Amino acid sequence: MANTPMTPSETAWRGGVQALDRRNYKESISLFQQAIDRERQEGAKNPKMKYVSYLGLALTLSQGKSEEGLKLCEQAVKREFFDPDLYCNLGIVYLRHRMKAPAFEAFQKGLNLKPGHARIVDELEKYDRRGEPFFTFLPRGHLLNRMAGRLRYRLRVLFDSAAAQQT
Repeated sequence: MANTPMTPSETAWRGGVQALDRRNYKESISLFQQAIDRERQEGAKNPKMKYVSYLGLALTLSQGKSEEGLKLCEQAVKREFFDPDLYCNLGIVYLRHRMKAPAFEAFQKGLNLKPGHARIVDELEKYDRRGEPFFTFLPRGHLLNRMAGRLRYRLRVLFDSAAAQQT
């Protein structure tokens, strides 16, 4: 298979991904927008949804919470629902909007498309799911389980901070 040269839009997109990895959000936003603009100049009616999705991710990461970024990522997933990277971006954006259930749903959809997807697995490892209830013979929502769980969490935070100070 011969190596085909990258289009200017693809080059801009790859530069945007690299800037995003370096957490240089302003540069990544500019490069993703450039990729979309160049794609239109190259004759495409609609930009590639990966460009749109990454622009939405960059907007959200730069602003902490971006309605425009959320809309762009949702639009990308609706149009190209077969790309696990788009679900990963959407999941990250949902987490920034404190929407955990839809985020984990998006991550799961991405994993269904590509089991073991590295970025999704990395994101899921960052967020601990709830552990077992303190009293396993009682329902999770029982008052004793809720109180014991809060106490366990506070003690864990206290001991973790004390251990961090000793090192």
